[in-house]
Amino acid sequence: MHTLSRIGRIVALVVILAALLGGCAPKPAAPTPAPAATSPTEAPPATPTTAPTVESPTVASPAAPTDEQQTLTIGLGRNLYDGPATWYFLHGSLGVWEPLIILDNDMMAQPVLATSWEMEPDGKVWTITLRQGVTFHDGTPFDAEAVLLNIPKLQEEYMTSLPHLATLEKVDDHTVRFVMDEPTPNLPQLIAYFSSAMLAPSAVGDDGRPTAPIGTGPFVFVDYIKDDAIILERNENYWGERPHLSQVTFKYIPDANTRLAALQSGQIDAIADVGALQPEQAPVIQQDPNLVLLEQGVATTHYLTFNSGKPPFDDMRLRQALNMAIDRQALVDSTLYGYGQPGMSVLTPHAVQWLHPDVAPRYDAATAQQLAQDALDGQRVEAKMLISSALIGRWPYENIAQIVQAIAIPLGIDITIEVVEAGAWNTALRDGEYNLTMMPYTLMTGDPDFFMRRWVWSQGDMNQRRSYGYANPRADELAVAAVSETDLATRKAMYDELQEIVAEEVPFTPLYHEVTIYATRNDVHDLLLDVQFKPSLERAYRGQ
Repeated sequence: MHTLSRIGRIVALVVILAALLGGCAPKPAAPTPAPAATSPTEAPPATPTTAPTVESPTVASPAAPTDEQQTLTIGLGRNLYDGPATWYFLHGSLGVWEPLIILDNDMMAQPVLATSWEMEPDGKVWTITLRQGVTFHDGTPFDAEAVLLNIPKLQEEYMTSLPHLATLEKVDDHTVRFVMDEPTPNLPQLIAYFSSAMLAPSAVGDDGRPTAPIGTGPFVFVDYIKDDAIILERNENYWGERPHLSQVTFKYIPDANTRLAALQSGQIDAIADVGALQPEQAPVIQQDPNLVLLEQGVATTHYLTFNSGKPPFDDMRLRQALNMAIDRQALVDSTLYGYGQPGMSVLTPHAVQWLHPDVAPRYDAATAQQLAQDALDGQRVEAKMLISSALIGRWPYENIAQIVQAIAIPLGIDITIEVVEAGAWNTALRDGEYNLTMMPYTLMTGDPDFFMRRWVWSQGDMNQRRSYGYANPRADELAVAAVSETDLATRKAMYDELQEIVAEEVPFTPLYHEVTIYATRNDVHDLLLDVQFKPSLERAYRGQ
């Protein structure tokens, strides 16, 4: 653990003054835009939105390769191997397991191992048709029995939630029926991606936990070198188009500068994941003729969160004051080099159907000062901000923390910043031993329920596990009821009201929405990230 001193405050104040005087570092000029990664099927037209259009640049790609032994090594700032601690075993970015449903770049449900789905008029019964001719990596068939195994197990995991599932029934070998206790009009979104990860029944041990990541995806798990690398090989019997790459290695390199040096030297071929490149590294990549810089808006939002259950932030006026004192545009321009979007809602702007842009945080230094004066009456208070060391290796959280620290001084709030290792951070948040922190969160299902019942509902997993100490009876009522509302307009109004409540009471606030930058060597083609930062391994190839 280390504590940032008053020197950190001075540095942060200099950064803020530079931003306000127009000295913000400009975003480097972007290369020519490229087409976005496509989903398994053609997406329906997107609802108009204020979400940013962020596309990856491209270079002219050579013809598809004929080489049977193409390899690729991708550097990451996090370890994507969970093992039996999670049901899905490996992160979905690896392409080892596949879900029934995935989201396209407009966060609309698209089929993968499911081919179609239909809801009964009462909203309580969903029939899902499964893809035929698919086998797991061990040769066993993918069928309804696999769904009946995986979905209930996934209900026990953090990444999924079907609150009203009554029964899951096999209709025939390639058809399943979800029967719900309450209407569930958003079921396809609720089971998207991690929430319907399919592992082979043969991968389950006697203890009921998975023993190996045996999936249906384009790549087969080969080996895990602890805290170092995950090695995959091409699935030669893949049901879809055969990948060009014969082997992919994901290399865990926790230090951002070491990752970039490895890319520059050719030790790795790409850095492709959310938070894997720091914004200030973009100019270095653009100036290197051997590298290609790309970018993609993703469904990750970075939040400043408060412990509302203890002083000083049990006083809503102080939460409101600090929220209003943050100039998010200056934050994005100065600290993120323009690679980000100022926070506009607790929901990602990529969830175009649910965004409520009218609740965007308002920068108002004068009102912030008055709120703090009313709350403190000239007194000063102390607060502890905890930052996870696992996050500062992927995002500029220390710099942002110093900016928040400096902004709080004129308000009468003296913030001490402590950087601790990830385990200690999780424990301290669980025990409520903090006043504020920062963290990323990704709307993995594209549905507001994935956020509202976890964060806003007083009994929600994140609310409890992070000791937010936030409870609002009306918010509780809406968070529980909205998931079962079948009328789209009514459901939208309920989530709009929830966003309004959160914007007013500020138990947490969006600092910025992620624009992920990533990079490849210039002989790597068609390696694109999607809105959930999943790389297109099945399409990528090498060529001069």
